[in-house]
Amino acid sequence: MIIILLVMTISLQNILGRGYQRALEEQAVTNASLAYAIEDSVIRSLQAAVGALQTIALDITEGNGVSTKSLSNRLLRGLPQLRNINVVPLQAAPECAQRISNADILFLPIHFGRYWGDSIRAADLEYWPICLPYYSQGKLSGFVIGSLNTHYFQSLFQSVSTSRREVSLYLFSGEKVLGEGKDMLDHERKELMIDRSWGNIREENRQGEYLDSYRATSFYPLVISLRSYNNDALANWRNDAQLVRSIFTVLAIVIVLMLIMYLVFKHKRDKVQGSNHLLSMAVRSAANAIFITDPKGRIEWVNEAFTTLTGYSLKQVRGKTPRILNSGVHERPFFQELWETISNGSSWRNELINRHKDGQFVTVEQTITPILDSKGRVEYFVAVHEDITVRKEAEQQVLYMAQHDDLTGLSNRRYFEQCLDECVSQRHYGSIALLFIDLDRFKEINDTLGHEAGDVLLKRVAKKLERVAPDEALLSRLGGDEFALFLHPAQQASHIHHLAQAIVDALAQPFEYQDTTFSVSCSVGVAMSDVADIDSSSLLRQADLAMYRAKHSGKNTYRFFDDSMDESMQRRVATQRHLEEAMSQDDQLSLFFQPQVHARTNQVVGVEVLIRWRRLGEWISPAVFIPIAEDSGQIIELGRWIIDRTLSQVADWRARNIEVGKVSINISAVQLSNSEVAYELLNALKHYNVPSEVIAIEFTETTLMVRSAQLARNLAMLRANNISIAIDDFGTGYCSLSYLKELEANYLKIDQSFVRGIGDIESDECIVSATIAMAKGLNMEVIAEGVEIEYQAQYLAEHGCDYLQGYGFARPMPAADLEVWLEQRKQTLNAEDVKA
Repeated sequence: MIIILLVMTISLQNILGRGYQRALEEQAVTNASLAYAIEDSVIRSLQAAVGALQTIALDITEGNGVSTKSLSNRLLRGLPQLRNINVVPLQAAPECAQRISNADILFLPIHFGRYWGDSIRAADLEYWPICLPYYSQGKLSGFVIGSLNTHYFQSLFQSVSTSRREVSLYLFSGEKVLGEGKDMLDHERKELMIDRSWGNIREENRQGEYLDSYRATSFYPLVISLRSYNNDALANWRNDAQLVRSIFTVLAIVIVLMLIMYLVFKHKRDKVQGSNHLLSMAVRSAANAIFITDPKGRIEWVNEAFTTLTGYSLKQVRGKTPRILNSGVHERPFFQELWETISNGSSWRNELINRHKDGQFVTVEQTITPILDSKGRVEYFVAVHEDITVRKEAEQQVLYMAQHDDLTGLSNRRYFEQCLDECVSQRHYGSIALLFIDLDRFKEINDTLGHEAGDVLLKRVAKKLERVAPDEALLSRLGGDEFALFLHPAQQASHIHHLAQAIVDALAQPFEYQDTTFSVSCSVGVAMSDVADIDSSSLLRQADLAMYRAKHSGKNTYRFFDDSMDESMQRRVATQRHLEEAMSQDDQLSLFFQPQVHARTNQVVGVEVLIRWRRLGEWISPAVFIPIAEDSGQIIELGRWIIDRTLSQVADWRARNIEVGKVSINISAVQLSNSEVAYELLNALKHYNVPSEVIAIEFTETTLMVRSAQLARNLAMLRANNISIAIDDFGTGYCSLSYLKELEANYLKIDQSFVRGIGDIESDECIVSATIAMAKGLNMEVIAEGVEIEYQAQYLAEHGCDYLQGYGFARPMPAADLEVWLEQRKQTLNAEDVKA
């Protein structure tokens, strides 16, 4: 009996010791498995959130005009772990200006509130912010900040926490993000976790000895810590020990001892099965779809997420291969590469398009991992599917928005030029036709009816062009009021003529907006060439030149490119260059002055300043270089030159007591609408000590069609400083009479085209007399231009015209000649007075 007892004692002590170690080993295995499962769930949730932030950052970096708020809302609907997405400028997010391990993603500690920028701050409201930088022109501009829902991650920990285990999530910096652990890891623990990405640590605190199982994630600077106490892990073992002690008290009762031992081992088996059940429940409850197959690919098990994602239950797919999900999108080599990878024992990961049971496509990110036996042979394949359908749809939407115009839905300039360049560079046969379309009166409608009317017009133009354009043509809005389309292979030139005319006719039809009906014509430039003989930039330039020719041919028409247009453009560019040189020299540009006389007394009342250009002995007409200067913006610098030289000459005349009357300076609409011309004029008057009362500013009636804030400021400054205002070429534009009244101009100049008809054309005489009467009613004085014969002067004087100007009195002349003419004029008038 003693020997039996001794043998039993030794055996029992050995069994209890091994049971103690086994309990601790089971504790470690269970902790590690749960930590891995938690890590996998956390990482996949974070990857989905980071993917959403990267989609937003990509949209901002490419600058597509995408509505960021709309895109964020679509992404948030599919990501319960994200509360909000904010786009924050660099200076507004100093916390995000850090870097951890040179990573783009920065995880910040827990913040109080509901989400980033939320004004509500409460201890029971918190979120976890992550920062992703975005760039503009290669330079860091700010951050896309995602506010993670801490309750979402706490729910992942809940199943473990209920079993008296403590789960904590830390940053690599040691700060706690979530969980029940310390607020900050000590230095040694942090260094150990970073040095080795996973492991176990046994220590002791007030609650007793415990086991910490940690995993430092490979994707992000995060550490998962799972703590379980030895007292809980050894509870069953202590029960066993108590049973053993009872056995020794009843040594004689062997059957009882055997029964106790049987119960002990059965209890242990139940415990192991319970742990396995816990792991199984964790996998079954995972958010991602999981299925397990045998080495031949036959499905043996699926979780609930798989059924939700595919519509198939375990009963429907058991024994079948994943081919039941095949969408037909991927070709055979794709699956061959998959099977070669996993058959060799390696994991495979890629995007895959599956087909739901109801026939819909589902895009997933699939990871297949082989499970090997002790001999390295494949026992099972575990496949994990993450549904990325929403993310892929968002990416496709971003791509569409990057390639299309927000207002009209047509392709934008970048996509159009990319397609045109690919067509020209990759195809070596057939002809190509490019039509460049520019609206003729778009700016006028924008300025008079407002930008909302302009947007409506552009949308309707796009619809009309879509109806006219052939199906195979690529139609685009290049920007502003410019549209273009190209055809390859193009049809015969006669068909392109017909298409261009159809575009002109379609856009010439009146548009109705609210209670207004207006017409907008277009100018179309057409370039055709063999695709092998031209590059895309040359084709665009040719179409642009042809469009420019159409505009100068009266608009509302089209023109095909020819070589003469290229020569015309070269002359235009040369004129711009030569004008730039002329303004920097003193021997080309000069001022001429044409006198203005009183209609009844013939006394000189003023002069109009005119610019003249003589280069290499040849006079260049203002009708040639002034429009070019206006189009190129050189008119602003040229206008400064004219003002400076004019006031310098006026100051000289005043110093020599030469009376020339009021000096009228012509100002371009470009100057009034796009520069501080009034301010510059006042500074020049002060510099030359010339009073503002001797200066008048002339601009054409068409200038008033542009209702801009800058023009209004310039006119207000001119009136406030007693500088006279004259409306030139009246009757040739479309000036609103109400605006003319509001303007309070001092002079109205009748265009010479009506003055020439006096004595010959009755309608011109009616227009002249009506204009004079209207001006008098508005308290304006009238100046008639182009007076060449005595009858014209007499008719104008009889009908109340105040001042006359034209070759009938004097041609424009340099300052020195004007001085001689003034002296002669004075002598002539004095002689006439003596005779009278």
